Order: sequence, then C-alpha cells, then structure tokens
Amino acid sequence: MSLRKNSIYTIIAVALALASCNRQTIYSHYESINTEGWIRSDKAEFDIISQEDGNYSQTMGLRATNNYPFTNLTLIVDQQVFPDSIHSSDTINIQMADLEGNFLGKGLTHLQYDIPLPPISLKEGDSIHVSISHYMKREVLPGITDIGISLKKAYE
Repeated sequence: MSLRKNSIYTIIAVALALASCNRQTIYSHYESINTEGWIRSDKAEFDIISQEDGNYSQTMGLRATNNYPFTNLTLIVDQQVFPDSIHSSDTINIQMADLEGNFLGKGLTHLQYDIPLPPISLKEGDSIHVSISHYMKREVLPGITDIGISLKKAYE
C-alpha cells in the first residue's frame, strides 16, 4: 500500500511541475507604485529581450486597492523596439468600476486587472523598452499598487 501511495504522490508532483511550466511566457514582471500615490511624472519601465523570432501577445497587469477614487483609469503605454527604433504609443482606458461603483477587478481588497495590449512581432535579440504612466487629471493617483507587463509567444 505504501508503494502505491508513493507512486500516486510522484505522479501528482510530476503533473504539477509540468503544469506550472509555461514556456510561452518569455517575460513577466511587475513594478511597485509608490504607496503614497502614483505621481503623473513617474513611469513604470520595463526592458525585455526576445529569445526568438515570432509574434508575441502582450498583457498589462494592474493591481489596485479599493481606495482607487475613480471608475476608470487612463494610461499611456510607450514602446520602443531596438535596434530598429520602432516606436509606438497607446492610450489605454481601463474601466475600473461599474456605474454603481463596484470594482471590476478580480480579488477582494487587492484587485487584479489584466489588459491586453496590441500584439508585437520581434526578431531574435530585439529588445523592447516599455514605459507606462498615468494620464489622469489628478497629479497624485492613490490606490494603484503595482503595474506589470507579460509577453507570451503566440503559436499559430
């Protein structure tokens, strides 16, 4: 009976290890935002180097508390791809809460929002510099705790 029990545990451990490996994700990183508030001039910056040619999907992750005072959030996402110096800039408007003020993120006190960004095509060795800042009327924006970028290989 003990041998059978150990075999089951081994199978479960191997299955969990294989399931946790996500070779599609080549980059995933979050930057913390100042706890006193996100100052408009402060930028969350990310530097990514591609490992192979291909098309990639991008996701911006945002974490906020229920102290965020607005129903939406407008962000500027600037991307520069090197060495070709390809620049793109997107204004992203995120619906943070519904009209009744109920937050739309996942979670209870720390809310997670995942926002798809336009896909990108890269060559092996290309690097991307991503800069994210808020574009709200308030100079200091409370309630945003972290912002991140995830890049995944898109398989056809």
